[in-house]
Amino acid sequence: MNSEEIDNQLKEFNSSQKIMFLLTYGHQLTIMAREAYEFQSPGVSNPRLLRDINEILHRVFQAIKEIEEDSEECFSLSGISHWIYCDDRSIDIQQASIQAYKRALEYCNT
Repeated sequence: MNSEEIDNQLKEFNSSQKIMFLLTYGHQLTIMAREAYEFQSPGVSNPRLLRDINEILHRVFQAIKEIEEDSEECFSLSGISHWIYCDDRSIDIQQASIQAYKRALEYCNT
């Protein structure tokens, strides 16, 4: 899997499906973000993972907003596959993001 394959899959969705997929993906990312927490304490053991997930979520919510507003530019959506694949990030965030992507895709295809 690479960002081009992700982009091609997202292009198959209509606007409503894209929104549902991105919401589901974002929810799955919040589950992955829990890996960054210290066990049974209020601290964070992996701040880089938590920060990277927050950056992805920032772009996911902007993409949803642009889809909902029927924006002609959809700048955020055009780059979302790059953020999902995380090829320029640590292996931790890449694995978490791809796992969240696959779970969201499975959920949306059922």
